[in-house]
Amino acid sequence: MASEELRELLQKLGFTSYEAKAYVTLVVNGPLTATELASRSEIPQPRVYDVVQSLSEKGLILVSEGRPRKFAAVDPLIALRNYVERRRAEEEKILREVLREIGSITPQTAEPGVWTTTGYASAVNLLGEAVASARDELLFSGYTDVVKSFLLPALKHELATCVVLYDAPVDLPEEFRQLDEVRVKPTKAPVMAIPDFQYALIIVDFEGGRPVAYKVTDENLIRIFAVYYLNYIRAGSKPVFDRLSSIDHRRYVHLSRALDHVRALSSAGRRIRVTVTGRWVKDGSHAKVTGEVVEQFENSYRSIGYIRLRTGDGRELTVGGIGAYLEDIEAREIEIFAL
Repeated sequence: MASEELRELLQKLGFTSYEAKAYVTLVVNGPLTATELASRSEIPQPRVYDVVQSLSEKGLILVSEGRPRKFAAVDPLIALRNYVERRRAEEEKILREVLREIGSITPQTAEPGVWTTTGYASAVNLLGEAVASARDELLFSGYTDVVKSFLLPALKHELATCVVLYDAPVDLPEEFRQLDEVRVKPTKAPVMAIPDFQYALIIVDFEGGRPVAYKVTDENLIRIFAVYYLNYIRAGSKPVFDRLSSIDHRRYVHLSRALDHVRALSSAGRRIRVTVTGRWVKDGSHAKVTGEVVEQFENSYRSIGYIRLRTGDGRELTVGGIGAYLEDIEAREIEIFAL
């Protein structure tokens, strides 16, 4: 490897340009005086002592006693590894302190709109944020490798999940069976994640290696993307696995997925109680009711649906999804319990 490439790599480890030049020169040439080091590394003479002092503090070089002083590199196989490990430990300590301070700050609500970023690192960060921020339900569509790398490792135990894969694995990997629902729709489309109804994340060209990510925080646009996901991506996909009939408790934001769970439990002979949080359609006031499901309906286009429940005092109420105006309640959260 050329000395120039080695210097560039050392700079990626946190060396300054002068430190990298001086260190490589000492490794290649052995012990040198300050004058020799300045000449062979092309570092200005007045800067040599500052540079070697810094390298010495990093534990990478030795300084001889006597006159003239000489400088020599400690065995790089040992010294460099120790330097990197110390640096990593210091950075992790600082990171913990920063995260603790940031965690104590109440974040401001993002303004409604569309926010964009480019590059793989930014896309990965936003994917991680989407999975971590989902409290009750996560809608996701993308590629098998993306699910394996970014969704499954961060999956929460009681998160209601629906995953649509654009590539069809020959055999569904065993770890995918911890998801509630897996479907396949062979296509080329943006990676999409909708955590609850907080925002919609759309990543274009993720598989091509030059992703552009869009974080949509406007509620009207989120609704459009949710409809696109549920009525096109999900509805046009082939189910390959689900375990809804064996799940006793989930919370949903989207009515169509709550209806699927209700149907699965009903087919298994289970009675179902739901707690619905949202608003009364007649006056817009806050609503929270609990009752047993007595009827459910969804048309063939999955565009109209409702749950009818009977409360403890004998009332029967109809529950619609986000944007409902014909039912008694517009639900923003539907919590399902199998009895």
